[in-house]
Amino acid sequence: MRARFLVPALVAALAVGCGFAPRGALKVPEGFGAIAVTAADPYSPLAGDLRRSLQRAGASTTEAADGAAKLAITAETWETRPISVDAFVAVREVETRYRVTFDLVDAAGGKRLDQQTVELTRDYVYEAAEAFGNPGEQEIIQQELRRDMQAAILRRVDLALRAD
Repeated sequence: MRARFLVPALVAALAVGCGFAPRGALKVPEGFGAIAVTAADPYSPLAGDLRRSLQRAGASTTEAADGAAKLAITAETWETRPISVDAFVAVREVETRYRVTFDLVDAAGGKRLDQQTVELTRDYVYEAAEAFGNPGEQEIIQQELRRDMQAAILRRVDLALRAD
């Protein structure tokens, strides 16, 4: 009976002792104003996802960049390349690379986050006999990379906004 309570207490004590703290949610400072998310591609799913995440964090978003802070996605590229082949020179492993360049400027035109590039990669096994499943797998990997990219950008935006 005591062991059931002792183990969670020890785990909690170790977590606190090592400096672990859960990451807080994105918080936009009061009075920061609206944030416009712009992208080179007007139909970018990443830009839409970032807008929704900022709204969930309590930020007001706008389509117009005039008089608002601007989170600008200046480049968004996908690259897929083979990384290994078998004895018959058929592709066995594929790497998908997702690269996004962005910056954050406040409403007054001051740089809050200098232009930076984040790059994420995923490797997966390509089964030539399962040709129908591979495009679906590639789509799932792209969705996961887009979700991870969104989280990476929001973490950097959060740090830039908390700097004040």
